[in-house]
This record gives sequence, C-alpha cells and structure tokens, in this order.
Amino acid sequence: MGGGLEIAGCGFSKNERLRTRPEIDRVFKEGRRYSVKGMRLHVLSCPGAPTRVAFVTVRAYPGAVQRNRARRILRECWRLDKAGLRGGFEVVVVLYPGFDGFETRQAQLRRLIRQAGLLLPA
Repeated sequence: MGGGLEIAGCGFSKNERLRTRPEIDRVFKEGRRYSVKGMRLHVLSCPGAPTRVAFVTVRAYPGAVQRNRARRILRECWRLDKAGLRGGFEVVVVLYPGFDGFETRQAQLRRLIRQAGLLLPA
C-alpha cells in the first residue's frame, strides 16, 4: 500500500485544518452545534477565510488504534465531500465510539453538513 492517486484539488492540506487548541476552543465556545447519534459538529462562521476543520474524539474511545482509525475514516469522508462545501467556516467534528464504519460516518457527516447549511447551492 502507499501513495494512492489523488484527484486534483481534493487533497487535505495543513492550511485546511484547525491545528491549535485555542482555535478549536474558540469554535466550541462561539460556534453553533449540530448533532446526530455518534457525531457532533461545531461550526463558526469566518467570512472571507477558507473552510478549516478539526476532528476530535471523546475520551471514551477504547484505545489509540480505534481512535486514530476513526479520525482517518472521517478525514477521508470530509476530503471526498469538501469540494461541495461553502467557504468561510471553521468546523470541529466530535466523534463518539461505536459507529466507525466508513458508510456510517459518511452518512452522519453528510447529514450534519446539510443541517449546518454548509453545502454550496445546487
């Protein structure tokens, strides 16, 4: 396994991520919250800036392997759907254990994205 093919413009670079604790805490404190069973989305509007995201797991995850796998799966779900999202938001996705299949996480994320109004107009 190794470096797979990436579609142009569909990567996931560091400037698309919320990376520091103060940035993430600001989204938690000031952003709006949307939830489905197994996942929660915090969204803060930042007009004029590119949309950035962070993926956070709760401490209840059974171990590092499961926690990291859950974040990798969700990061891939986000990467595949980000071309259809509006710009100007900071997003934190909180994951809960027990729903770690790709299809399940993708459906949860898409539902939350629709609830939050992050989709580009059709």
